[in-house]
Amino acid sequence: MLAHVVFLALGLAVSRGFALPQYAQIVGRDTALNASYDFVIIGGGTSGLTVADRLTEDSNTTVLVIEYGPLDNHEDSVLVPGLLNLTTTPYKFNLTSIPQPGLNNGTFSVPAAAVVGGGTVINGMFFDRGSAADYDAWTELGALGWGWDDLLPYFKKGEDPNSEIWQSENFTPAAQSFAEEFDISWDDSVHGFGGPVQSSYPTFQFPSIKNFFRAWSSIGVSTAQDPGNGKAQGAFWAPSSLDPKDETRSYARTAHYDRVIGSRPNYHLLPNTAVQRIIFEVGVATGVEYVSRETNQTSTAMAKTEVVLAAGSVHSPQVLQLSGIGPSGLLQSLGIGATVDLPGVGQNFQDHPTLYSFYNVSNPLVPNVGMLASNQTYANEQLALYQSSRQGPYTITAQSGNTVVFLPLPNITSDYQSIIKLGSSQALAAIHPSSADAAILAGYAAQRSIVLRLYGSTNASVQETGWGGGNTVPITLVKPLSRGSIQINTTDVLSQPVIDFGVLSDPTDLETIIAALRINRAAIASPPMQELGLLELSPGANLTTDEELRVALKDLIVPSYSHPCCTCAMMNRELGGVVDANLLVYGVARLSVVDASIMPLIPATHLSATVYAVAEKAADLIKARHNITP
Repeated sequence: MLAHVVFLALGLAVSRGFALPQYAQIVGRDTALNASYDFVIIGGGTSGLTVADRLTEDSNTTVLVIEYGPLDNHEDSVLVPGLLNLTTTPYKFNLTSIPQPGLNNGTFSVPAAAVVGGGTVINGMFFDRGSAADYDAWTELGALGWGWDDLLPYFKKGEDPNSEIWQSENFTPAAQSFAEEFDISWDDSVHGFGGPVQSSYPTFQFPSIKNFFRAWSSIGVSTAQDPGNGKAQGAFWAPSSLDPKDETRSYARTAHYDRVIGSRPNYHLLPNTAVQRIIFEVGVATGVEYVSRETNQTSTAMAKTEVVLAAGSVHSPQVLQLSGIGPSGLLQSLGIGATVDLPGVGQNFQDHPTLYSFYNVSNPLVPNVGMLASNQTYANEQLALYQSSRQGPYTITAQSGNTVVFLPLPNITSDYQSIIKLGSSQALAAIHPSSADAAILAGYAAQRSIVLRLYGSTNASVQETGWGGGNTVPITLVKPLSRGSIQINTTDVLSQPVIDFGVLSDPTDLETIIAALRINRAAIASPPMQELGLLELSPGANLTTDEELRVALKDLIVPSYSHPCCTCAMMNRELGGVVDANLLVYGVARLSVVDASIMPLIPATHLSATVYAVAEKAADLIKARHNITP
C-alpha cells in the first residue's frame, strides 16, 4: 500500500562545517507541511529516527518527525568523545525530580536529551547489550517475540550481509596488536557489519586499565569474551558507538538522518516543536496537535496510517496522558476527557541508581586520565594529536571509558539468599501507593517474582562497576526492585511532569548496593589496584558496618545512570501494560510506542544498543501490519 510517514523533530541548528544535503526537508525552511502523512512520529531521538529511516526506505512513504529539540551543530563537544561535557551541553531538558524519601528527600536532575538524535548525541557511547536472561524475562510479562533470540537479529540486523538496508550495527574489531596488549576479545558471529550505526573500540587506553582487569581476576572474576553474546557477566571491554574512520561519535542523527536525507524527499523533519496531544476520532489516532517553541503557534499534522510515539521515557507517558490515555482519576482531576483508562501509563519507572565512590590515587601510572584535567600541556598535546591523526585519549569518552564489570548477585555475596528473602518479604504497598490500581500491583508482583529469581542466577547481573582509570568508581544497581512514576499535573506540554524515581522504596536495593560496595572494596584492596595506591575517600574506609553504610549511602547514591525506561510497559494489560507485543497502545487504534518506555524490565546494560534494536524491530512490525516493502 502507499504509505506516508510524518516525523516531527523538535529542534534545528545550522551545522558548522557541514553543508546540509540538497534534499533536507526541514518543514518551514525547505518544504511546506503536507496536508497529511501516513505516519506521524512524535520525537526525533534514537528510536524515532531509526523508525523514520526504515519506513522511508519505501519511496512512497513520507515521514514527518516532530522533535522538541534542535539539530546539533556538529560541534566538537558532540563529535569528539573526549570533549563531551554534560554540564554545559545545550541538548538536554532541565528536569528535576520530586523529593526522594529514600535519599533523605533530596531532589535530582532527570536525564532526557532534547536534540535530534536524542540520548545518542550526549551519552557515554557505551554500545553493549544485556544478558539473554534480561530479555527473556520480558516474554514472561506478555512481550512475546521479544526474548534474546528474537532481538539478536535486530541488535546486529544482519539478515542480508551484502545489503546495508538490512544492517544496523557496523562492528569494527580492535587492531590485532592493540587487542593483544589489552586483552580485548570479541565474537564476530553476534555482531552486524555494514550498517549505519558504528561500533568499535577507542585506539588508546591508559595503562592502569590493565590493573583493573588484573584486580578483578585476582578475586575470581573472569574476563568475558564478548558482552554482546548474551553472557554479559564478568569484566569486559564494551564497544563504543565510535566511527573508526575518524574516531568521532556515531549517533542516531548521523546514522538515520544525515546518511539518507540527501535521497529522501519523503522524509520531513519539524524541529523545535512540542506535541501537545494526539488527535483521536472515535478511538482512532488520526494526527497530532503541536506547538512551535519558536513562534508559540499551534498547528496540526494528520496521519493517515499510524501515529508513532517516540518521545522518550519521560515524555511519551506525558503525551499519552495529555491525550486522554492514562489513569482516569489523574485525567479527570485535570479536566482531560479519558479516551482510555490505562493505569499503567507513567507507572513502572525504572533507572539504574548509582553510588559514586571516590579515591585518592597516590601512585598513578603515567600517563593517566587525571592529567587531562591537571596538566594543561599534556591535554593540549593530546588534543592536537587527536586533531592531526585521530589518536590518543580523546578517542575515549570523557569521564567514561569502556571497561566494566557486571556481576550476578551470587558472585557478589555468599549471603545472597538473605537479600532475596528480604525482597520477597516487602509489602507491595511499600513500593506503590495504597491507591494504586489492582493491575499495577499485579504487574509489580509478577515482575518481582521474576527479578528475585534472577537474583539467584549466575546468568543475570545485578551490579555494574565502571572505571576509566581515574579517582571515581561508579557502582551501579542494574536490576532494581524499586519503582517510580511519571505523572502530569498540568495540561501545559511545556511544563515538566511530576517525576518520582521511587529510588530505594524497596530497602532490598540498598542492601544489594552495600553488598556490591563490599566486593568492589575487595577488588580495590587487591595487589593490582594497590600498585596504584588507591585509598577510599567516599563513602569512607572508616565506614565498615552495614548500619553505618545504610546511613551514609542515602546521602551519596544518585537515582539515575541516565537510563530512564519502562513507563509505557509492553506487558499484558491486566498486569498494568500500556502496549501489546506489537507495540500498539491498548484500547485505541493506529497508535504505537517504540522507545525505551516500552521495556517492561530494565536490562542490565547501558540502553543505547537496546533502544536501537527495539526500534529496528518496531519498524519491521509497522511495515508488516501496513504492507510496506522497501
